[in-house]
Amino acid sequence: MSFLLYVMKITTRYLFFVILVILPLPVFSKPQEAKVNKKKIEHQRAKQYKEAQKQFNLAIKRHYQNQSKATKARMKQSKKEASKLTPIGL
Repeated sequence: MSFLLYVMKITTRYLFFVILVILPLPVFSKPQEAKVNKKKIEHQRAKQYKEAQKQFNLAIKRHYQNQSKATKARMKQSKKEASKLTPIGL
């Protein structure tokens, strides 16, 4: 009988030790996983921003090409006047 108690005592200690060691492991892996996910999201957003900027520039170019010669001349003149009136550094 005392042998069984001895085995149970050792098993209980061993099991307690294993639980203490294994239980915190998922907690420590979460921050690293969050960093990786954050980097992926940032990379994806940067890629989407770059693509949106490219599409915007293409749309402006198409808009300009669709204008008549007179309108293009007025747009060019307005752009020159705006650049003269805008303070340097903005």
